[in-house]
Amino acid sequence: MSALAEAVIAAFGSNTELTWHAETPSLALARFEVIGVRVETTFEETGPGEWRAGFKASSKAGTTENIHASIRVFSGVFQAVREFLEVRQPKRLVFAAKEEALAHLYEQYLSRQESPLRDIGYRMITPVKMSPLSEFAIEKTTPSAWNEINR
Repeated sequence: MSALAEAVIAAFGSNTELTWHAETPSLALARFEVIGVRVETTFEETGPGEWRAGFKASSKAGTTENIHASIRVFSGVFQAVREFLEVRQPKRLVFAAKEEALAHLYEQYLSRQESPLRDIGYRMITPVKMSPLSEFAIEKTTPSAWNEINR
């Protein structure tokens, strides 16, 4: 694993200030900003209890500043993922990546977080890799406390 990937994985203990928006019952957004980079993490329901996670980052900073912010961006994204899992408790959450480097980060995050994910009732599913897309999923192994009344 590269030194950058190791640093990103090590930094997953984020304490970023997230702002949550429930745009619709099937779309939740977590927004935050780090070192001039605005990030929006999306959670979109694709079927009953099935969600897809993604994120967009935008910045007007230079390359050097963006490189320094990247670790904190990924850390904040995965903080949002953890909060979403703890609150919404979806049956399944899928991450997809076209870029190999992003796919590698997702895979490393999920494998490194296996025990904490298990503690909150989730397990990693075998990744599906079909060029150019890689999909990583986690599934709920315990009953969910989230129900329609919470929507």
